[in-house]
Amino acid sequence: MDVQINKIGVLIRDERLRRGMTQEDLGAKVGVGKAQISKIESGKGLTIKTVNKVLESLNLSATVRLVSVKNVDKRVVGYVIAVINEFAKTYNLTVREASNYLNRYKGLDFLTEHYEAEHLLSFEDSVQDLARVCYNQGGGIL
Repeated sequence: MDVQINKIGVLIRDERLRRGMTQEDLGAKVGVGKAQISKIESGKGLTIKTVNKVLESLNLSATVRLVSVKNVDKRVVGYVIAVINEFAKTYNLTVREASNYLNRYKGLDFLTEHYEAEHLLSFEDSVQDLARVCYNQGGGIL
């Protein structure tokens, strides 16, 4: 079964519930508190070490399959970086905050999917488009 890394927390939660365990029960087996299990199940704080500890405590194992990624178009990368910088300036954010925000609310996906149209616009128009896309995905900036 192929599972994306961002779905592991949900799978861990489902397996814990299937076994009738509470977060406290699993935490005791892993050696962490309920809060850490909650964090893991929500997909935060996932590291290979953490996932391995949880899987071992559930007597499960996982394998990693490496796949090649399609060639990255350097023009798209350069454009995305430029727009992130412009977005950060426009909304008084650090580049890291802007990048995290745009990633969380699907702005980066939008930019890469619609690069052919967006790169023809001014940075101001692209930033406005991003703000609208992110707002529609639950972001607070508009």
